[in-house]
Amino acid sequence: MNGHSAHSVPSRPAPNQAPVEMPVAFRVLGPLEADGPDGRPLDVCGGKPATVLTLLLLHRNAWVSTEQLIDAVWAGRDIPASAQNNLKTYVWQLRRALPEERIESRPGAYRVRVLPGELDADVAAGLCDEARELLTAGAAGKAIVVVQRALSLWRGCPYDGLDADATSAVDRLTELHRSLREDLADAQLALDRPAEAIAVLRALTEEEPLRELAWARLMAAYRRTGRRHDALAAYQRARTALVRDLGIEPGAELTALHQQILSEEAPRLVTPPVSSNLPPRIPGFVGRTAELLSLRGATGVVTIDGMPGIGKTAFALEAAAGSGQENQVYVDVTEPTSLPQATGLLILDNVEHADQVRRLLPNDPSALVLVISRHRLTGLDRTGAITLDVLAPEEAEQLTDVEQVLRAANGHPAAIRHLVERLRNRQPWTAARLAAQLDDPTSRCRALADVLAHFDAAYYSLPGPVQRFYRLVGTTPQFDLRRAARLAGVSQDEVEPMVDQLMDLNLVAEPAPGRFVLLPVVRDHAQQLLVATEPKAELVA
Repeated sequence: MNGHSAHSVPSRPAPNQAPVEMPVAFRVLGPLEADGPDGRPLDVCGGKPATVLTLLLLHRNAWVSTEQLIDAVWAGRDIPASAQNNLKTYVWQLRRALPEERIESRPGAYRVRVLPGELDADVAAGLCDEARELLTAGAAGKAIVVVQRALSLWRGCPYDGLDADATSAVDRLTELHRSLREDLADAQLALDRPAEAIAVLRALTEEEPLRELAWARLMAAYRRTGRRHDALAAYQRARTALVRDLGIEPGAELTALHQQILSEEAPRLVTPPVSSNLPPRIPGFVGRTAELLSLRGATGVVTIDGMPGIGKTAFALEAAAGSGQENQVYVDVTEPTSLPQATGLLILDNVEHADQVRRLLPNDPSALVLVISRHRLTGLDRTGAITLDVLAPEEAEQLTDVEQVLRAANGHPAAIRHLVERLRNRQPWTAARLAAQLDDPTSRCRALADVLAHFDAAYYSLPGPVQRFYRLVGTTPQFDLRRAARLAGVSQDEVEPMVDQLMDLNLVAEPAPGRFVLLPVVRDHAQQLLVATEPKAELVA
């Protein structure tokens, strides 16, 4: 046997018959591994030899130049003069580790022969196709078995150890892994196992928030289990991610599903409260569907924050109207008041800090307390927190169709309503002229003067250096800490707490890690202050 075990020596082929090759299992869906024909692990040497074999497997059955192999082995490092000889050594080591003559050579190139079914990446793709056929045929139970078998092949990042060479393959295999998980959820839904599907889809949407297909499946799963609120909240999370990261609205499928779920709500009969001192609701209230649904049947303390004019009080009044609570009390904490003993729903408005409201909280676990503040409050034992953002474009368009108003207000409800009122009852040509003026920053600030005045209290609550930083940062639509530090003339460590203070007041948002923005209405306020304090400054459109 010349020192070789019997199982490793193929039988002698008959004349004119191709040799029978023994199967090998190559695994690249994670760190490189290989098994021999007997199923035992092969020592593929690790380190640089493993990188060589991994790149050859990436281009299986195709020639790979020695230059490409050398670049992969010494990626990001200086290539030694002995690289060619070292590469020959690595190939020799691999040939010793692999059965038969799997690695072939020709002048300036090598290749590895891989038979059908030997590479786990190819096996996974075949299993995915098989699962799709089973799902189409209505065999969801069998499809789950096939999908789970495919998913079990993944042990980490595909083609681990390769950099730029493997980018395309890694992206393709990562997409395959996601598709398999979506197929798994489809099969679970087909078998009436929505809870399992929801667990899979929630993980997918958290990992890939821009994947609309996964969001649509998640909404459908929630809808199937009667969790309508969760389905609508999922749509809002999907839309936020798409608008923030890609600047686009959800596609037709996701939007249609959202509208279907919205239309399924049966009219809800709400008994008028027995006792209420709530102010009148805002006529024509729009938006906030997911947030309002989150308060249906809620109890405990819920904080509601947002920038001035974003509609915090209007939102709380809408929530109160749908709460069904018999006793409803509104308190402006800036004014002296006494509370009735029986309180089902309590709205505490204009709260600056938690100490103002602790003594007012009812000792009633069935009560709902809505605490409204421009700050992001801390220090309260609360059951929920809602930060109101600007209206979505389609919601803002329900308030006006004047493009200049929508552009100037950018979803800020108070700004939209104020500008619409300003244009109301004007002659058409006068309204058109006033609307056109909104594209000029000076005219726009003048038109929004009453709205911008509501930001003054937040501004004057800031320390002097932060006030100055706020004025300066209004000259840029977005910034990071480096730019903020340059504007303020301080270090990044010093400017970061300033940014946090503005965020706590909802004057600055962080749509992506380390990237900060000001809403146009906030920018107008900051720029107006800049001109007032530094007359030579110019407003930026």
